[in-house]
Amino acid sequence: MPIVKYKNQSGIEYAYDQTSVYDPVKKQSRPVRKYLGRVDPETGEIISTKGKRGRPPKAGKAAKHPEEASAVPGVPGEEMVRELEALRARLQEKEEENRELKERCEALMNLLSSIKEQIDNTIH
Repeated sequence: MPIVKYKNQSGIEYAYDQTSVYDPVKKQSRPVRKYLGRVDPETGEIISTKGKRGRPPKAGKAAKHPEEASAVPGVPGEEMVRELEALRARLQEKEEENRELKERCEALMNLLSSIKEQIDNTIH
């Protein structure tokens, strides 16, 4: 059973264990490949990538929900919830500031249009 190596478009090389199986309908042999892992570009060794599913998230990644925050290693859940609440409060402040600026901008636009009308009336 030879080991076959394939390189994808991004240049990552993968290794497969290949066997041939005869197809009696088409009367040809077909390759059957079993995934072995990635090929290290420097050493040429096959690095197994099996078992990655179900691993806990890395310490730098945050949980999707604050309730799950305690499941993230190295990050206390309560601290993340407090930080999230602070960010939400800051977002509300920024949204209110944005609303006020839009109102002021609209008032200025109305003022400019009335001044323009007055200028047009005095010229004509």
